[in-house]
Amino acid sequence: MNIVNRKSVRTIPALAIPVSLAATACEAPPSARTVSVFDSAGVRVVDLGSASPGLVEHRILAAEPDLFIGSGEDDGAAALSEVRDVEVLSHDRVAVINGSGNDILVFDDAGRHIDGWGGRGDGPGEFRYPDWLAVLPPDSLAVGDIGLRRVAIFDAAGRHVRNSATTSAADPVSRPIPPRPMGLLADGSIIAASFEQPEPVEGSARPSVEIVTIPAARAGVHHLGTWPGDELALFEEDGLLEITQPPFGRRLHIAPAPDGVWIADDDRWEVRKYSAQGDLRMVVRAAARPAAVTDELLDELIAEKYRYAAQVPRLEDLKQDQRRIARHATTPSLGMIVGKTDGGVAIGEFQSGPATPRVWIAVDPNGIVNTIALPPRLDVKRWGPDWVIGVVRDALDREEVHRYRIIDPGAEGSHGTARPSGNSI
Repeated sequence: MNIVNRKSVRTIPALAIPVSLAATACEAPPSARTVSVFDSAGVRVVDLGSASPGLVEHRILAAEPDLFIGSGEDDGAAALSEVRDVEVLSHDRVAVINGSGNDILVFDDAGRHIDGWGGRGDGPGEFRYPDWLAVLPPDSLAVGDIGLRRVAIFDAAGRHVRNSATTSAADPVSRPIPPRPMGLLADGSIIAASFEQPEPVEGSARPSVEIVTIPAARAGVHHLGTWPGDELALFEEDGLLEITQPPFGRRLHIAPAPDGVWIADDDRWEVRKYSAQGDLRMVVRAAARPAAVTDELLDELIAEKYRYAAQVPRLEDLKQDQRRIARHATTPSLGMIVGKTDGGVAIGEFQSGPATPRVWIAVDPNGIVNTIALPPRLDVKRWGPDWVIGVVRDALDREEVHRYRIIDPGAEGSHGTARPSGNSI
C-alpha cells in the first residue's frame, strides 16, 4: 500500500459562483435577482435565480488531501480496484467497496488497511454486487447489494447482523423482479427503484423509474413517484439492436441523505427532496443556462469516455457510433448530486472533460448556499460538514481515495483569485 496521511492546508484558488448565476462585471445588472428562501405549504424552496456573486459565500478546498488511500505492491489484500462507494465510520475509519473482490475494505484514520468484510457469494455477509454504503445509527454499516436485491447490515466490528430484502416492495404480477436498493435513511428506511425496460425499437428513450421507500418495520411501502430514467439510444448495427447512453443524454439522479432522498432530472436545474413517507420537503432551483453542444465539446466528451479503453479497431467504431447518436443541442443542466450528511445537497456542474475543477453548489437544510471548486476527476462519494471524500485515478489508472478539508476562505494561508465557470448555472 502506498498510503500517506497529509495535514497540509495550503489552498487552491477559489472559484466564483458560475456565470449564469453571476454578473461578469463588478456591478450586477438591475434585473439580477437575489437568492430567495421561503416556505410554501411545508416545503422549503431555495431559488438561486440569477443571484449576484456577492450574495453567495465561496468556500476554499485544501490543496492536498488530509487522508490518502492508494494501491501499492506491499499489501495485495488492500489493492483498490473498481471502487464503487466510500463511507466514513466511527473512530475515523473509512470503509470502501472494492468491486473486484466483492468485499468491504476498512482503513484507519492514517489510511492503513485494518480489516476486510464480506466477499463473493449469496450467503449471510456475502455479496453478489455491492453497490453502495450507508451508516445506520448508532454504529452499524449498511451495504446495498443490487445483485441480490437486499441490504446487509454489519455491526461496528464487521460482524454480519441481518439482511433486509426489497421483495416486500415488489408486485409479483406487474413487477416480478424486486426493486433495486438505492440507499438507506438514518431511520432504516430503504430507498428502492424499479426500472422499466425500453421498447426494442430504434430511437431515443427514457424508460420510467418508480422510486419507493420501504420502512425498517416493513409496514407498507411509500411511493415517492415515477420519473423518466436515464436516456438511452437504440440503433441497429450489423443486424443487431445496440443500446447505449448517448452523448449529453439526460439522466435521473437519486441521492439519499440521512432524513430523505434528493431526486433530480438533469433536463432542468431543479433538485427535490422527499421524506421517507414520500412528502416533498425541499426544492432547490435556478435559472439554468446549459452550454451549447459544439463539435469540440462532443469530441472532448467522447475522448473522456474512452480515455481508459484499449486502442483496438473496434474503439474507433464506438466513437463514430457516439457521434452518430448525439442529438442534443445543449448539455444537461447539471452534472451530479450528492446528499450531504447534514441533510442538504451538493450539486455539481455538468462537465464534459477533466481540464478544470468542477464547480459545486452546496445547500444546507436551512437554505444557506455556498460554492466550491473540487479537483478535476474527483468522483465525490460523501460530503460532510467540513470535508469531501471521493475517488480519483492516478496517471497509471490506479484508483485512490482522497479526503479534502473545506476551510474558511479567510483562514491563514488561503489565497487566490476568483475565476468564473461557463458551463452551468
